[in-house]
Amino acid sequence: MGKRQVRIFRKDIFLSKFEIEGKTGHVIMADHVVHNGLILQVTERHLVLRNPRFKEYPLNLDAIEEVVYDKETDY
Repeated sequence: MGKRQVRIFRKDIFLSKFEIEGKTGHVIMADHVVHNGLILQVTERHLVLRNPRFKEYPLNLDAIEEVVYDKETDY
């Protein structure tokens, strides 16, 4: 099985909430800081991320540049 990276840009994050909730990925902020962890929840204003140390962070959607996660493929 292969993997492909899926990139979701700021304007599409809330529309893709059901696709990304529950997935592990990278959240790239506008100031180029990258957060890694499990995406717990997406609201109209925040994305809640749990990092590998189990600390939860509500990240403001306006400060997020993009969300990147891996998707397994059949080929």
